Amino acid sequence: MRSRTAAALLAAGSIALSTTACGPGSGPGGDDTKVKVGAILSMSGVYSTLGPAEKNAMTMGVEELNRTGFTVAGRKHTLEIGYADDKSDPATTGVVALRDMTQSQKLPVIAYGLGSATYVPQLRRKPVPMINILDSSYPSVLAQDPHLYLTRGGSDTYVPGCLSYTKQKLGTKSIAVITAKGEPYGEGLTQLVQKSAQAEGVKVVATSDYPLGSTDYGNAINTAVAAKPDAVYLSSVTGVILPVLKQLRQSGWTGPVLHSSGVNPDQARAILGNQFNTLMKDNYDCAGTLPTTSAHPATAAFAKAYQERWHEYPQDLTMWAYDYPFIVAAAMTEAGSTTDPVKIDRALGAISIPKGTVSGWLPNPGDLLFTDHGARTTSEVTTWCPATQTIASAMTFDHRDGAIVDQVFAKDACG
Repeated sequence: MRSRTAAALLAAGSIALSTTACGPGSGPGGDDTKVKVGAILSMSGVYSTLGPAEKNAMTMGVEELNRTGFTVAGRKHTLEIGYADDKSDPATTGVVALRDMTQSQKLPVIAYGLGSATYVPQLRRKPVPMINILDSSYPSVLAQDPHLYLTRGGSDTYVPGCLSYTKQKLGTKSIAVITAKGEPYGEGLTQLVQKSAQAEGVKVVATSDYPLGSTDYGNAINTAVAAKPDAVYLSSVTGVILPVLKQLRQSGWTGPVLHSSGVNPDQARAILGNQFNTLMKDNYDCAGTLPTTSAHPATAAFAKAYQERWHEYPQDLTMWAYDYPFIVAAAMTEAGSTTDPVKIDRALGAISIPKGTVSGWLPNPGDLLFTDHGARTTSEVTTWCPATQTIASAMTFDHRDGAIVDQVFAKDACG
């Protein structure tokens, strides 16, 4: 693997999918040098805002990796990813896909987005390293099985930034929380908001919820607004919270709205409709850094390349999805094997940040990518800018030892 400049990445993003990425005879030596791994993504269903973007980014990462290939035990290889749609239902469709990939296809590494707990029984029967490119739910998914790896900071590293930022910059003294009941990410966010609010001296004046999958959020909204909070926090992912935001604004709420969903302008426009710019006003999103707002040169170059290639705004998860092939290649090189999941699993804990990646990871002790199976990323608070109908970075920060550190505030985020 080679280190790529921002210009090289931009060039890579402008090309079409070629046969060298996954076609016959790819790489030195032809088909016999090709390595296949898996990815279980939510291409349809309630989480379909996630899967297609992840696949787009992985496509770019595989193409770039395969330009030079990677060497394992003295032999050159190229990579291919086999995809499966869990239909936003990892407990059934996802488990079937995992069983097929590990038992029938015998793939040595699997990437996935959601559903960690549902895969644990299968992993106990057939262990294989699974690299999570999305699920930052609290409590951490990493506690569920020793074969899981997380390529981003957990929600406990970025939710505290919401309360810190709004208290310092918006003067927030009280908050109401609306949660998607039965949705693990949302319920975990609510727990973290309550903890962070207590640490910041912000009072939680109301908590309410609605069943996941419902379309009428009136009761939950009325409970939250009746408590007269300074701000409202919506707990769940993009496709779930934006309809709630719409009804919240229609109810008359004009104050700040906080969330940790990674909403981008394309999603806001598609889900909220023609009024998206008005509805998104005074919105603050606290999550991982976004490619388009990152100061990391390779990340910014990736963001531009992604937009040119797919004509959509890149989510934060696209960075980690793009880097999945490079993580696999580095682990296989370290393991000296392209087929042994045990050796590859062990190697994942020994690799440093791979060359060619764009996520801008923070190095762990020993310069390792993973410590205790988790990678570290900078966190960010973004704000909506009505004049430009887009988001901008309001604060970046890190979270270490239970405290927010390295805060950097934008002088004029929408300027």
